[in-house]
Amino acid sequence: MATELEKFWTPARMAQALPVEEDQPLPGQAAGDRRSKAVARTSPSHTFEGIKEVGTFFWQDSDLKYRFCAGTVVPSPGKDLVLTAAHCFDSTDQRKKLVFVPKHHRSDPKPYGLFPINVGQIYADPRYLRKGGDHDYTDLDFALLKIEPRSDGKKVQDVVGAIPIGYGTGFDHPKTRVIGYPWLADDEEYKPLQDPLDCTSPMKKFTTGSSGGWKGGSFSQIDCKGYVRGTSGGPFIIGGDDPKVVGVTGGWQTGGHSDDTSYSSYFDSDLKRIYDAAVAGKKPAPIVLPAAETWKHATDIVSGYFALDGPVSDDRMDMFVMWSDGELTIYRGADKGLNYFDKEIRVQKPNKFWAEHAKHVVAGDFTGDNGSDLLVVWSDGEVTLYPSVDEKGFHGEQQIVAPNPTWKHASEVTAGRYGGNKWQDDLVVRWSDGELTVYQNTGTKLGKEIKVVNKNKLWTHAVEIGSGDYTQGDTWDLVVRWSDGELTLYDDFTGTGDTWGEHKWKAPNDLWEHAMLVTGGDFSDNPWPDDTLVRWSDGELSLYTEGNKSGIGKENTLVKP
Repeated sequence: MATELEKFWTPARMAQALPVEEDQPLPGQAAGDRRSKAVARTSPSHTFEGIKEVGTFFWQDSDLKYRFCAGTVVPSPGKDLVLTAAHCFDSTDQRKKLVFVPKHHRSDPKPYGLFPINVGQIYADPRYLRKGGDHDYTDLDFALLKIEPRSDGKKVQDVVGAIPIGYGTGFDHPKTRVIGYPWLADDEEYKPLQDPLDCTSPMKKFTTGSSGGWKGGSFSQIDCKGYVRGTSGGPFIIGGDDPKVVGVTGGWQTGGHSDDTSYSSYFDSDLKRIYDAAVAGKKPAPIVLPAAETWKHATDIVSGYFALDGPVSDDRMDMFVMWSDGELTIYRGADKGLNYFDKEIRVQKPNKFWAEHAKHVVAGDFTGDNGSDLLVVWSDGEVTLYPSVDEKGFHGEQQIVAPNPTWKHASEVTAGRYGGNKWQDDLVVRWSDGELTVYQNTGTKLGKEIKVVNKNKLWTHAVEIGSGDYTQGDTWDLVVRWSDGELTLYDDFTGTGDTWGEHKWKAPNDLWEHAMLVTGGDFSDNPWPDDTLVRWSDGELSLYTEGNKSGIGKENTLVKP
């Protein structure tokens, strides 16, 4: 294949290649023109023959036109990875005759030969590749391609070397080199001459709000003259004699709509996850959890066994979410490599009645069938049971408590195994006056009522309660997040006697005042429900795994703020 592609990609065909199609121009700009009328303080640029680690992708698109985008060889065990911008490619992977040409330039178009790329060897974040992902996840505009050896069998890294990726290096670098291949057919200054552009300028942080359908965020910015269409995928390099590539032209508005300013998505753990997938030759796991802005609208989260089939054994719970618009969603539990959840299941579309009147949802096994049932407390004091909720939705409705003024004052509700039997069917209720009550063996009606704490001012500050088995006994434990940020575990909680102990997981602190929803469950490898989901006020979603008496466990960030 490499020999055939060598014959196909003649210098004449390379000269005919156009930049990858980019997004719509800003108002007042011509199509395909990444320039704006804004004048920035820019550094001078100059054309040169390039460096051997940086080159150009060429391919024949579905419309039979030739296209190009830039890339940088980065170190890998297989010596076969090139880093570029995700917007250069898409999920269809239909590029034909796709090759990488290191140090492509006009006087010697393929000085190190060319390296083919097979179908299925483009690695990017699945969220970016979704329809509209370039707008919704503009901070994930990076990709890696796995490259085949050239016609003599040599690998790209052995031939030209590689520049390491710099993760989490910050935004401020006074001498940052940016390389790209500009192309503007109607501009005398940027005719398609194929030589790359070189510029060294300070890199800085650019932060913007959402605008024109683009999700805002923080990006790396470099001001260099002449980085117009075609420079996509080109590297931002720091370090002089010890270089690192810390960006690629892309990100905000696929790299910016100005010939003076270029952007890059920030290189952090998101890119590392794509890199690891490319090294392993596996597509990056799809991340089904929505972005932080959406999670701000999660009004309740519970854990249970809702999905009928899944990628892990039955002892892995699923996450059930009630949203502020009344939508109900299940996220199926999965392995850590899949970000703990691998499938989104809509139980109910947005529903005005649920949005306005469903105060609390609680998951448990109230029917004793080993699946999870949903218990709902409504604004009029009614309590309703929905048996065996699963991927197919609801399977009936039973009233446990008729509308009444007492249950209007149920401020916090959770369900666990609190000394009644082997089922997760014991309710714990914290009332608005600070009273705490357990209802053991709740089913189609409320179970035995045990008053744990009489009404008092202290327990009105228990703003979140959750259930789990952190001490691995027959009786579950109660987790309380207090209004001052203190986090407390009451182990072997039964509501009776004084056998259950108190453990301070977190002393009062400002951070945990922002833990809006706290839910226990089994989401990790061991068979115990000793993990804790936390939805924070900024929309961040965290999973703390394998907690115990001493602490809540290791934090895993599922959704970044």
